[in-house]
Amino acid sequence: MNTNKESKSSQQNRLFPDNFLWGASTSHFQIEGNRFEINNRLSDWSQWTQDPTHVADQTNADHACEFVERYASDLDLITTLNLNAFRLSLNWAAICPEPSTANELKINREMIDFYRRVLQTAKNKNIKIFVTLFHFCLPQWLAEEGGWTNEKTAYEFARFAKIAAQELGDLVDFWQTLNEPLSYAYESYINGIWPPGFKNEHTKCFRVIRNQLIGHAAAYKAIHEIENSAQVSYAVHWRSFIPRNMNNPLDLFVSYCRNKIFNHLFLMAVQSGQLPCPFPFSLFKELKNLAGPIADLKDSADFLGINYYTREICEFSSSAPFIPLGIRSDFRIMPVNALGWESCPATLLRLLTVDTRPYHKNSKGKERPIYITENGYGTRFAANLSSGDWSLRDEDRGEYLHSHLLSVYQAIKAGVNIKGYLHWSLLDNFEWAEGLQIRFGLVRIAYPSQERTLRDSARLYSEIAGSNSLINYKL
Repeated sequence: MNTNKESKSSQQNRLFPDNFLWGASTSHFQIEGNRFEINNRLSDWSQWTQDPTHVADQTNADHACEFVERYASDLDLITTLNLNAFRLSLNWAAICPEPSTANELKINREMIDFYRRVLQTAKNKNIKIFVTLFHFCLPQWLAEEGGWTNEKTAYEFARFAKIAAQELGDLVDFWQTLNEPLSYAYESYINGIWPPGFKNEHTKCFRVIRNQLIGHAAAYKAIHEIENSAQVSYAVHWRSFIPRNMNNPLDLFVSYCRNKIFNHLFLMAVQSGQLPCPFPFSLFKELKNLAGPIADLKDSADFLGINYYTREICEFSSSAPFIPLGIRSDFRIMPVNALGWESCPATLLRLLTVDTRPYHKNSKGKERPIYITENGYGTRFAANLSSGDWSLRDEDRGEYLHSHLLSVYQAIKAGVNIKGYLHWSLLDNFEWAEGLQIRFGLVRIAYPSQERTLRDSARLYSEIAGSNSLINYKL
C-alpha cells in the first residue's frame, strides 16, 4: 500500500470542514474483558457465551482486548493516529449489577470511577467523547424478566441514563442511547443468534422495538433534565435493500418492506412521536396493536448517528415464515468482506443525500448535524494467531476506507451537514456471534499476547485525519 499526497491545489479541493471529527468506535463487551462482569456473569451476553455453540469460532469475550487494564495505552493510540473523537459504551450490567429499589439506588461505584478515569484521560487529550448506553448487552437480572419485551426495561434504562448523566455527563460530548435498535431486535428475536435466541417471533420483535422507543424517549428526557444543552440521539444501522430481480414485483415488494422496517421505522417514530405500522404489517392485528403514540418521543434526536457497512440484496421466498420480509439473497455483485458484505460506497452517498433527507431536520425545521458513528471492513483471522505480519497489509480495508470517505466528502459537497466520521473499529474485538475471528480493527490484536500493532489502514487513516483531507491513495 502506498499513500501519496496530492498537489496543494488538489488537496484544497478535497478538504473536510474545519473542526471535522475524525474518530474510531468501540463497545464495552467487545473490548473490555471486565473481570467484575465476567466472573459474576452479570450480563445476558456473558451468560450466552458460556455455551460455545452460540459463537461461530467457539471463542468468548472473557478477556477480549483487556481494555479495562489497557485503556490508557489504547487511548494513546487515538492521538497517535491523529484522531480527535472516540466512541465507547458503558457497561450497564457492571454499573447496575442488581435491581435498585424505590428507596435505594444500587450502583457499583468502582465501575463509575473506572469510566471517569477513562473519560478524563480522553478529555486530557482533547478527544471528543461519544457514549453509548445500550450496545446490545442487558443486565442479567433484567434479561430474566423478559428484557426488552418487558416495558419495565425501558424505565430501568431511563434510570440508568440518569445515573450516567449525573455521574459522567460533565465528561461526555455526545450521547447515543441505543445502538442499532433494529439490528438488536432482528438478531435476538427473528434470526435467533443473539440472546435470548428467539427465532421468527415477529410480535415479540415489534414489542421490543416499541419498548426501545419508550426507553430512548425516557432516557433522552432524563439526560436533558440533568444537562439541558446535552447532545443526545441514538445510532441507526442503515442497510439499503436491493431486489435480486428488478423486474420481479415480489422481489421489489420484499425490498420495500425491509427498507421500510429496518431503515425507516425507528427514524419515522422519533420524527413523528409514534410507532408506525406500515402496510402490509398493518394487516397483522397483533402488530398493529403495538403502534401508536409514545410519550416524549417526538424529535428526541439532537443529531443523526448513522452506522453503515453494506447494502443487502434480497428476494421473495414462498417458504419464508414471514412472507413480506423475504430472505437475504446469496447473489453478490460488488466485492465482499469476510462476512459476505458487499463494499458499496455509492449506497452510502445515496443514503446521506437522499434516503435520510426526511430526517435531516426535526419537525420544527431545525437542522440536525450528522455523524457517521460506524463504518468499517471485516477480515477473518483465527483468534490464536500471535507473532508474524498476518493481516497488517490490509489493502482491502484501506480501499474500503478511502472509497467510503470519498462518499462522505461528496455528500458534504452536496450540502449534507456531516460533522464527523468514526471508523469501526479502533481495535480488533469480539464480533458477537462470529467471535474473535472477525477483525474490524485499525489496530491488530494478537489475543494470546494482547500485543497491539497498527495496520496499513491505520496509517492511511492517520494521514487523512492529520491533513483533514482525502489524500490521494493508490494500492
